[in-house]
Amino acid sequence: MEKIVEYITSARAISSVIAVGVGVLLFFLLKKLYTRYIASDRSKGQHATFVRVAFSVARFMLIAITVLWVLQLNGVNVSSAVAGLGLLSAIIGLAIQDVLKDVIMGIHIMSDHFFAVGDVVRYKDIESVVVGFTMKTTTLRSTVDNTIITVCNRNISEITRLPKLLMIDIDVPLSYDEDFNHVDEVMRGISERIGLLSGVKKSSYKGTQEFEASAVVYRLRFFCPPEDKYERRREALRLIQSGLAEAGMQIPYNQLDVHTDAPAVHRDAEYY
Repeated sequence: MEKIVEYITSARAISSVIAVGVGVLLFFLLKKLYTRYIASDRSKGQHATFVRVAFSVARFMLIAITVLWVLQLNGVNVSSAVAGLGLLSAIIGLAIQDVLKDVIMGIHIMSDHFFAVGDVVRYKDIESVVVGFTMKTTTLRSTVDNTIITVCNRNISEITRLPKLLMIDIDVPLSYDEDFNHVDEVMRGISERIGLLSGVKKSSYKGTQEFEASAVVYRLRFFCPPEDKYERRREALRLIQSGLAEAGMQIPYNQLDVHTDAPAVHRDAEYY
């Protein structure tokens, strides 16, 4: 009991309490700044992910420094402890090298601004929405069938970030017999209908695109978010179909003209 009282009243104990108090004070100050940032409007996308990672690293370092400081004040050989931790870290590093690769690539993704949560990307010919990102994995949702794909960050060597609005072109073949002035009028009306679709930001009629063997091709163009392109394109095709039907126009079948020589007529010689 006397030893405990003697230690509590000693300079080492008082210094240890001060060290722990300083560590706790810095921790709560750091946590308050982190909470304030997360609650602000700036805590979105890559910046929010970077701040979360930075807070986790700073918290770990603060705890480690406080513990080593207290041990040093109480006469523990911190140098030997640090050397032992270094050897242990090397062994653990070999065992979890794939995880370390994920973390390093995660830092690379954030620092080089590959993408942010909410972006639409193309990864290995799969167009997806980024719905989650950590230092180890990236979670994607396919724009085709909403399949959830989880990718280890170390496997992301190349990825394409798509624009906020994707340009969609639809070519409509019509017969050469159609009056092109009337076609322009009908196509402009269809373009206006497409522009009223939910999610479509802009729609326009571009005019004659190409002369094919059996049809004149006219082009319609609109813009929509990449994740909506399949649904918007189907709706646009239906509007084109109904608009042409109302105007009495039909999309022609592919035609092939075959020219053959008239067969030679052989008559037997007539003998008289």
